[in-house]
Parts: sequence; structure tokens; C-alpha cells
Amino acid sequence: MARYIPRGHNGVRHHRPREPTGDEQRPPFQELLPQAHTRGGGPMDDSAYVYQLMLIVVMSVIFAAVWLCSSKRRRRSDLNAPLLSGESVEHRIDAATRDAENGFLVCPTCAFENFERLHYCTLCGDALPRETEEPEVLSRRSRLLEFLKRKTCHHLRCIKATTTSEESESGQEFVAKERMRSCCGLNFLVRASRRRKEWTRRLDLHGRMFWYRASVDNGVESLSPAVVVRFTRPSDAAPNLASANNVERVQVMSLSDEVKATTMELQPVASVNAAASPLGHALEAIERMREVQDAASKDFPTRLAHFVVTTASALVPAEVEFLKLSVHRDFMFEESVEHISCIQEKNIRSIMRINFLEESGVDAGGVHREWFLLMNETLLDPVIGLFQCTNRVDQTYYLNASPQLSSIDDELSYFFAAGRLVGRALLEGAVWGFHFATPLLKIILGIPVTFEDLESLDPEVYRSMLWIKHNSNVDVLGLAFIVTEQRGDEMVTIELIPDGENIAVTDENKLQYLERKFQYMVFERVSDQLYVFLKGIYEVMPPHLLMLFDHEEFNYLMCGTQEIDVDDWQQHSINSLNLNGTRVLRWFWEVVHEMPNEYKRRLLQFATGSSRVPLAGFKGLTSYDGRLCPFTIKGISYNTSQYIRSHACFNRIDLPLYRTKKEFKTVLYATLDTDLTGFTTD
Repeated sequence: MARYIPRGHNGVRHHRPREPTGDEQRPPFQELLPQAHTRGGGPMDDSAYVYQLMLIVVMSVIFAAVWLCSSKRRRRSDLNAPLLSGESVEHRIDAATRDAENGFLVCPTCAFENFERLHYCTLCGDALPRETEEPEVLSRRSRLLEFLKRKTCHHLRCIKATTTSEESESGQEFVAKERMRSCCGLNFLVRASRRRKEWTRRLDLHGRMFWYRASVDNGVESLSPAVVVRFTRPSDAAPNLASANNVERVQVMSLSDEVKATTMELQPVASVNAAASPLGHALEAIERMREVQDAASKDFPTRLAHFVVTTASALVPAEVEFLKLSVHRDFMFEESVEHISCIQEKNIRSIMRINFLEESGVDAGGVHREWFLLMNETLLDPVIGLFQCTNRVDQTYYLNASPQLSSIDDELSYFFAAGRLVGRALLEGAVWGFHFATPLLKIILGIPVTFEDLESLDPEVYRSMLWIKHNSNVDVLGLAFIVTEQRGDEMVTIELIPDGENIAVTDENKLQYLERKFQYMVFERVSDQLYVFLKGIYEVMPPHLLMLFDHEEFNYLMCGTQEIDVDDWQQHSINSLNLNGTRVLRWFWEVVHEMPNEYKRRLLQFATGSSRVPLAGFKGLTSYDGRLCPFTIKGISYNTSQYIRSHACFNRIDLPLYRTKKEFKTVLYATLDTDLTGFTTD
């Protein structure tokens, strides 16, 4: 008979083991273990366990290797991934064009046409009027005309108030006149901004371009007759380079020979061709002159957009050709100068990639920006001394007449390379690291230079010379027609006129003394350096493109602004999805807002490779090829050994998800306090 075995509620049979009887003995524990049998029926050999253990270890190693390779591949993919999708990738041309389309705001003090997004004038710092403050919205043309009418009336009132009936002024009258100018609000910054439109190019009836000087205060014309520098050399003075073997030596020899064959002339404004550059590059066709004159009459955002479009088109893309400069970091400047000086003129506008030897970094933009920043800093290094600070207040620089170099050939090649660097900065839209003095800006643009421009070059010397101009009995000062300056470790005396050491300065000849000293300080003492410096600029940047700007606008075009607008930075930044709405992202911008401006620049350098903001603002950050590449924050997992990392080629920061604001702030400041140079592929 079949026996019924009850099932549990889950349908599984329950089998209750039979309890052993008293006569049965419980087997020992070892006998309860299952017996392993070999193929022949015997126990398994112990080596089988070893084989199984080895198999587990091998599988674990393979799994770990696959995981590490996959992780490294994902990290490399993240580093090389574009920050913007292919549909939204834009160029710096787009940013400049949008700024031009958005219009401009005219400064009520200096008449500069600022970007519409700004609240304060870029040149003089005055607050800008907003359209919402006006009773009705004015068009660009009507606003500009209204401003010019208002400023013309104000200027005429100032001239009338400061005009005297006497032909000359005593020292007391001169002081009184200066005070009246101050009452009219004409401090140095404002006067410098307003003087930028003193000279403009115009066409006469015969198709000749000449310099037109706007109305100035009484006495300025007689005090500061303007001059224009021109370098000329015979057409057959070019050296025969075909027989030379060493490329570097060929370039140095050509510079030396050109300088020896070149003559510098200081020409009066009335006799010069305003369509020509200091080296003689001139616009010949009247149609081209009219195009330049028409473009120069536009507002600044429109002129800037035209400049960006033209220079971006002139830059040879990397797909066609690129220059690769390999340098050692310890000898970066010397080797870079050699490379830059030897590049043929036909190749100087190609994309440039930088390779620091013995470093694993790959240049996708960040290495080039770091190299450019370091080159700028080295140009100001007192050990080399190519440029010297002549105005401590405004921190403006001029060419150094006696840099600390071993030979004149080295000196010429260094200034030539510096000029090419300036041209490359203008071509690529990079921001130059320091400001040039007003005379140097004007010389680059071909604008006439006046005595008043000495105020920017050396304020102390300018004031002393101005005192001599407006005071009598200067013979008691014991001056002669000489200047004394330090060159290296010795003091050198230079005669301004033949036998100048024996000719005293008197009231009768003091104007000649002031004119000769002005010409020597600005032009003659640096004539050789100035020639090769301009040659380097013009080989990269066509001179007619520089005719679009006055010297103050050109300074802004080169150097941008040092102040960092964190609101603009935050507005034109993006972040990874895992940072949306997180406290870490909020902490980041709170800390940046609280930072001193120096640390803001350090952070910008850490993230992008450059410590300066582009002219278009943070929306104008680009990669090496000019495509827009916004500042990006990527959230990464947190651990105690994790730190903040940057990928300057992509303007990106990897930000660990810190648990406290204090810890994040401590790590960020510690990062910015370290050396921010150097690249790896990690």
C-alpha cells in the first residue's frame, strides 16, 4: 500500500529523518562528510584544490585588468570628448558678431562705444547710460549724434574758459590753467581717453590719405608738434641668403644687415602718407583706402567683428598645416626665440602647437596658452630685460635700449621674436600679458606721436620738461644738450646735438632742447630694436588691419581687462548633470565671488591656461582652433585622496563632491597656491 507523505504549503515534501535506535551508534563526524572519488574510485588528490585556487586567482587578475583598461579608456574618452555637441559648436567669430549685432553704449565722458552688455566704460571707467533710463529708446545713430553735440558744446566751453590773451604764460598762469582743466574733469585717464581721437585718417580730393588733427586746447600745437617715424632702406640692401647653410644664422644675419642698411626718419605730419606703415607698407589703390576709412568710421564692436573675421580667415587651419615647437621647459624662452625667429614668413600664420620635451602633455590648446603666458612673463624678466616698466603708476612698458643679452645679434632676434609674438596674439585672439606705453602703441599703428605722449611714457620726466617749457631763467638749472643714462653697469652720456656737452640750455634754445630730448627718448635710443620689433609684428599682422583702431582701442584689443566679472563667468559656464542643484556647485561660485582678484586670475589660469579674459567676455573662451569652448565644471566622486584637477585644453575643472564647504575651500586655495604650470596626459 502506498504511504501518504504530507506536503508543506509550498508543495515541497517534508522528510523527517528516522531517529537512530539504541542499538545503532552515531557515525563519527568525518564519516558524515561526502567522500570524493577519483575516476578510479579513490579519494581526490590535493592538487585539484590548488588548481581550482589558481584558476580563481587568474580569473580575478583578468577581470581586474579588463576593468582597469575599461576605466582608463573611459577617462581618456572623457578628456577628449568635446564640451559642446557638434550641432552647437561655434567659433569666436560668432561671439564677436553677436556683440556687434547687440549694439553699443557710448560713454558720456570719452565717447568710446562700449559693448552693450557692460555697465562701466572700458577705457575711462565711468558709468554707462542705459536705454531704460532714457525717456525713449534711441537708435544708435541718434544717440551718437546727441552725444557728440553735447560733448562739442562742453569742449568749446572748456577752451573758452582756459584761453588767455597773452602769447605766453608765466609759471603761475600755467598752474592756474591746469587747475581749471582739472575743474572741467580732465584728469589724466579722461584726457588720455579723449585724446585718442586727436588724429584721424582722411582722403583729400586727389585720393591722398592724410592725417587730420582734431581741435585741441590753445598752446598744444606749439608745444608738441607731431612727428611720424619712417624706416627706409635701399631696395638692393637685402643680403644674399642663398649661400647660407644655417637657417638660424641666416635670419640673424638678415636682421643685422637690414638694421645696418636702414635709416630712421622723423617726418612732420604734413609731409607723410597716412596710408603707409612705419616700415613703408602702403595702400596704393584709392578703393582700398576708402574701404579702410569706411571700416574705421564704424562703432568699436562692429570694427572688432570685422577684425576677428579677417584674422580668423588668415590663420591657416591645422588640417592644412601646423607648426610644432619642441622646447625644454628649463630653456623655454631661448629655444622658443630661436624657433620663432627662424619660421619663414609664408608659414608664420599657421596654427602653432607646443611640445614640452620630457613631458607627456599633448597640446590641444592648454599647453599653448601656458607657453604664451610664460613667454609674456619672461619678456619682463629683469635678467633678460627686453621691456622695462617706465610708468610705475599705470604699469606700462617700453622697449629697453640696453637689455641684458650677450650680443647685438641675440638682442635683434629677441625683439624680432617679441614682435612676432604680438602679431600671433592679435591673429589668434589671445590676450597680451602687459600694457605698452602710449608712444609705442601709436608707433605700431603709425599714428603721429606728440610731446604730450611723454606723460604716459615717463610722468616725472614729462613734468620736469613741462616746467622748463613754461618757466623762465632755465639757465640757472645748469643743463646742457645731453642726456645721461645707465647702460649695463656704467653711465653713458649722449649728445643731443653736435658738441651738445658744451652748449648750455637757455630760454632762447630750450624749445630745441625739449624737442631733441623728446625725439631721443621715444625714437632714437631704441631705433634698432624698434625696427625689428615692428618687422616681426607686420610679418604676421597686415598693417592695414591695425588702421581700424586708435591707440586706446588697440591697447584694449591687445590686453583686454584685468578685472574678472564673476557673474559673467558663472552665466557663461556649464556643468555636468550630476552637479545640478548640488551644494558643491553653490559652494564653488560662493568661494569664487569671495576671492581676491589675484586668486580669481589664478583660478582662471588653472582652468584655461590664461589669466586674462577674452574681449568678448567668458562667452568668448576658445580652444586652440578658435572654436568656442566654455568654462566647464565636472563633478567626480569624492575620496580623501582626490583633489581638484584641470584640463586647460578644454577649459574644464574636475570637482570632487566634497562633504563640507570648509574642506572644499581649503583644497581649492591650496591648489591655487602651488605652481600652476606643467601638463600630463593623466
